[in-house]
Amino acid sequence: MTFHTRQFIRHPTSIPLEFSVGSLNKMTQAKDAGEGGLCFESQHPINTGEPIRISIPISVPKCVVNGIVRWCKQDDTMFLVGVAFQEESVAFQVKMIEQICQIENYRKRLKAEKGLVLTSEQAAEEWIELYASEFPQISS
Repeated sequence: MTFHTRQFIRHPTSIPLEFSVGSLNKMTQAKDAGEGGLCFESQHPINTGEPIRISIPISVPKCVVNGIVRWCKQDDTMFLVGVAFQEESVAFQVKMIEQICQIENYRKRLKAEKGLVLTSEQAAEEWIELYASEFPQISS
């Protein structure tokens, strides 16, 4: 698959992830994600064209995807790194993980704001009913 910068719409997210490129292994969070890839912050610059492995540890089993670094630019004291996925099936996995994050954030927000304690399943049912139609769709 060939991807170009901003070929796909990006959606803000805060998915935790671990990335490995060369001998560098670090934890961070995604800044945004889209059908073709994602962007994250790094304390280290990463060369364009480098193969990269991204692990998203919140799902079981852990989601592990391969990509290519498409760009890296300095943003204050950090570097923003743009990654293109190498497999089309990755987009669906990332979307599902992003939805899990949204549901857990919803559950925590209800507890903090209203004192409501919901199980993950209860929060998922409510979130799907209230917000799933607004959640960005991934085209096939």
